[in-house]
Amino acid sequence: MLPLNLATIDKEARQLRTAELQRLQGLFFAKVSTYGHLLAGAAHSGLTTISTSLRHLFSWNPQAH
Repeated sequence: MLPLNLATIDKEARQLRTAELQRLQGLFFAKVSTYGHLLAGAAHSGLTTISTSLRHLFSWNPQAH
């Protein structure tokens, strides 16, 4: 039976843990980025609609009718 090299096992475990955390961090930021872009697009669309409505409201001239 081979002797256990605890230092090597610990080093490999730390490397694997670090790689997994980096992978999860990358997935998290990818999803946050995607949701951020979707939210920004929705906000832009909503603000454009409100802007158009307000532009019509404030450009109305009662003396023209």
